[in-house]
Amino acid sequence: MLESLRRFFNDLAPEWDDKVYHSPEKIRFILDITGVAPGFKILDVGCGTGVLIPFLIEKIGSSGEIIGLDIAEKMLERAREKFPESLFPTVKFVHEDIMNFESLDKFDLIIFYSVFPHIQEKQKCIEKAASMLTTGGKLAICHSESREKINAIHREAGSPVCHHLLPPAFEVASYMKQAGLQILHSIDTNEMYAVIGSLAN
Repeated sequence: MLESLRRFFNDLAPEWDDKVYHSPEKIRFILDITGVAPGFKILDVGCGTGVLIPFLIEKIGSSGEIIGLDIAEKMLERAREKFPESLFPTVKFVHEDIMNFESLDKFDLIIFYSVFPHIQEKQKCIEKAASMLTTGGKLAICHSESREKINAIHREAGSPVCHHLLPPAFEVASYMKQAGLQILHSIDTNEMYAVIGSLAN
């Protein structure tokens, strides 16, 4: 499953930025409600070609740190071209699956933007992410399109993503609660999708 998904996104990598539109206004709104602030250490899960990176840098400034994580090395190659370490020393990219990723440091924000349908073991993944949060840290699972639109795109895309569907927000919120997180926001509208939880102090 993971290998076929890796190949699928590697094949799409060269044209990804031209094919897929992400509303800057919606992204900024989502980041605003996460409470992301200067100095935050962020894990961007399924970062792809680095769609979120400019928006995250806007929020955290030069004192923060971003690790972009992805299973598709061709997506990461494109991300590194756009955000070379020489110009963006606080941005790192790691070729790894979230379930195998280990970090000595904890994160102030772990964000799954436009990737959660592709996570196979969703509850276990949320538990893993929660374990990597700082006290008071936030976990955000979000899309700048509606759940219905995301699911329709995946159904039409064929194998291997045709069954990769985004669960209702209440279901994801339930997983977060079981992982010890307090739900801050649960948005599941025809405009966007965002479930944000916090590790209680």
